[in-house]
Amino acid sequence: MFHAWQEQSALLEKGEITKEEYDQWRYKYPELDIAKQWRKVPSQELSDFLTDALKDESE
Repeated sequence: MFHAWQEQSALLEKGEITKEEYDQWRYKYPELDIAKQWRKVPSQELSDFLTDALKDESE
């Protein structure tokens, strides 16, 4: 998600989009996000389990 915001900010700085277009995008994010580079993140419980399992395996 950070990449999408960074990309839009860069377009604004280069003058490729107007402040109004930028504002419209950010007010309706993620609906207007054309990159759609979303990633699922594992739950904290699963992350903790995997971290513990890897620690046990390396010992």
